[in-house]
Amino acid sequence: MNQGLKKITMQYRQKLALLISVIMIFFIIGAVSLYQLRQSISILDQNYGTSVFSMFQLKLELQRFYDSLSLYRSAPDPQHLDEVNKRYDILWSRFPVLIEGEDGIRIRNVANAESTISKAFDTVKSLDTGISQRLATEPKYSTEIQQTLLPQMEAIDGLTLQNFYSTNAIINRNDSRVLELQQQLILLMSGVIFIGIVLLIMAIRESRLNRHQAEHDSLTGIPNRAFLKREITRYCEQKKPFALHLIDLNGFKDVNDTLGHHIGDVLLQSVSERLTQGIDAQNGCLTCRLGGDEFAIIQPIIRNNNSLNILGDKIIQLFKKQFKIDQHTCFIGASIGSVIYPEHGLNVGSLLTRADIAMYKAKEQAVESRQMLFNFDMDVQIHRRQRLQADLREALKYKKLQLVYQPIVDLKNPRVACLEALLRWNHETLGPIPPLEIIEIAEKYSLANELGIWVIAETCRQLQEWRSGGLEPLPVAINISPSMHHLDLAGMINESLELNNLPKGLIRIEVTEDTSMRILKETQDLLPGLGRHNISIALDDFGTGLSSLSHLQQLPVQTLKIDRSFISKISADHTSRRLVKNIIGIGHDLGMKVVAEGIEDNSAAALLTAYQCDYGQGYLFSKPLAPHLIPGCCRQLETVPAEAAANDF
Repeated sequence: MNQGLKKITMQYRQKLALLISVIMIFFIIGAVSLYQLRQSISILDQNYGTSVFSMFQLKLELQRFYDSLSLYRSAPDPQHLDEVNKRYDILWSRFPVLIEGEDGIRIRNVANAESTISKAFDTVKSLDTGISQRLATEPKYSTEIQQTLLPQMEAIDGLTLQNFYSTNAIINRNDSRVLELQQQLILLMSGVIFIGIVLLIMAIRESRLNRHQAEHDSLTGIPNRAFLKREITRYCEQKKPFALHLIDLNGFKDVNDTLGHHIGDVLLQSVSERLTQGIDAQNGCLTCRLGGDEFAIIQPIIRNNNSLNILGDKIIQLFKKQFKIDQHTCFIGASIGSVIYPEHGLNVGSLLTRADIAMYKAKEQAVESRQMLFNFDMDVQIHRRQRLQADLREALKYKKLQLVYQPIVDLKNPRVACLEALLRWNHETLGPIPPLEIIEIAEKYSLANELGIWVIAETCRQLQEWRSGGLEPLPVAINISPSMHHLDLAGMINESLELNNLPKGLIRIEVTEDTSMRILKETQDLLPGLGRHNISIALDDFGTGLSSLSHLQQLPVQTLKIDRSFISKISADHTSRRLVKNIIGIGHDLGMKVVAEGIEDNSAAALLTAYQCDYGQGYLFSKPLAPHLIPGCCRQLETVPAEAAANDF
């Protein structure tokens, strides 16, 4: 699992690095392209042609002024004089543009341009007095003016040509640069398009990969629950019969807990490989992993129920073979729940739910491997269970549960030595619910802790109420469920006793052998810790289930309760008498008190007394009683012989 995670992490980092690189290249190309574009625009914005135009205008105005002087000399009249003054003014106005304007800045790049223009302007300005005072009376003065202008005209002509060629060279150079920038921009834009295509391809591939990962199990590589649901929907839309098999692995948790999660992961991979090769490839089925140790198989072609059984037998046969993982040999079984479309459901939800119900029914009925086909009686059971779990929550919230109490009598000195608190629930519509069913539902739907806390609190409250009524507090034994071993039982019990001003030691704990061994396995210090807090522990139903004498060495219990199945036969069955006598002896040898459950007649009570049994419990003394009847029962048992007490209660 760690190697797979490292591989996924490495692939993710590689993809991230590639994506960041591509995006960086994309932005670099974009930035360079923008810079190149701005350079092109800047070059195109430069307008060198206006300086050429301005120089040609200056040259033209000099020539026109020169020609107007020639015309005035040949025909000296006021009209021609006005023309001379007009041309002189226009010529004068051309110089500031070239000296102070933007065109002048560009022209200065030509050698000696500034001095040439300034000198020509100075010459033009020097003519102002002569034109305004002498020219009107001396037309021949125009010849002197022309001679003065002629060198400047030649200089301006040369500067105009120089500026033209210089500007033309700059324009040609800029045109080449713009063309070069355009070519680079085309290449860069091609790169952008290429990067965009790469990003699109990456997005498409990633989308396909994400979809594959979303629909396939990361550990085994086979389709997962999402893929299964899509396929079931597709088969339902085709309106053709098919079967769905849900598989839960029996014994997988033990492998996972004892050999480690790595071995568990490899085992799941081996299971998926065995199912795909042994079932899918040979029968045209589809195997999916739903999560944990659950798998599902779609059987697309079924002819009759026998087809389901044949496939189920094949699956079970696959699990009969050992799984060899590293140096370990593992054996696991399979509980299979099967449903048929459309007989057991018309959509994904109903088919999965009912296959799950059948699977858990198979798990209940077989330790190793078993296949169960769903029937609607199972549906009734699950609906009852779901209703009861919802109603049990409400019953806990609104205090609709009750405790009754059955006396445990001292056989040597007839008196009530202790009480056992027993749970009762009279359902509003379903009537009395068996205690075992209540516990089973509480365990299954995570209500056991809340239920156990309520039992402890209610028992302590009732003890206080009895004491207030004049009854001396008696020890009360309560049963704890397997899941309560995670709680601080000693702290909860003593806190509840203290809250009701009761001494420690009044609450005793009863555990079954299976529960106590589970507690020892998962929480080593819980049972010894209860003893250190003056909380007595009784081992209930001894002699049934997986009873083992070696367990008595491991369990820190103070009381041994012999199951009623032995006591009911003690009067008539010699073997039962021997077993009971020996159990009592073993209990005493280990320093334990012994309680016999289910005493219903005087002969059984007499035998148990003869065997030195310490305490008895059963209908001979009293049935379980409501709290308000307990004080009277205790008083009566102390004064009335056992036979009479049995008749009264």
